[in-house]
Amino acid sequence: MGKRVIIFSSILFSVIFLFLINFGEASAQGDENEAFEGLKGIDQAYRENCVIATASYGSPMAKEVQMLREIRDNQLLQTQSGSAFMSGFNTVYYSFAPTIAQWEQENPAFKEIVKTTITPLITSLSLLNHVSMDSEAEVLVYGISLILLNVGMYVGVPAIVVIGIRKKF
Repeated sequence: MGKRVIIFSSILFSVIFLFLINFGEASAQGDENEAFEGLKGIDQAYRENCVIATASYGSPMAKEVQMLREIRDNQLLQTQSGSAFMSGFNTVYYSFAPTIAQWEQENPAFKEIVKTTITPLITSLSLLNHVSMDSEAEVLVYGISLILLNVGMYVGVPAIVVIGIRKKF
């Protein structure tokens, strides 16, 4: 059962990744800001910050937030597939991120929970600082690999733990 959950989750997240790329390509064909038309109150400066990470780490200048921006600007946005992914990702992300960031500001305990939850994700993304992503193929391979790594961390490991606990009781 555990292997099925991991395989299903991997396939699901790969499909989501490819959807975001295709969605981003459709959005990128028009004006750069078209992807954000439905996001009221979110201006360009706000979108340039990683709002959940900024709220979690306390500043847009925190090293973790700067690393996220550098990966986005210096690696992902340098390729068509990376740009398409970011366009689709931003459309989804900014539909809920401002609310999460606001909750973090209002509740210090929630802020710490979010920070603890996103730290492994940010750490895994730091792997991109050590690879060359100069081609479309490299962006796709590393992108899908990171998605699978994070599926393993956030879905696979908890699923295995839950299954293990259920078997004992």
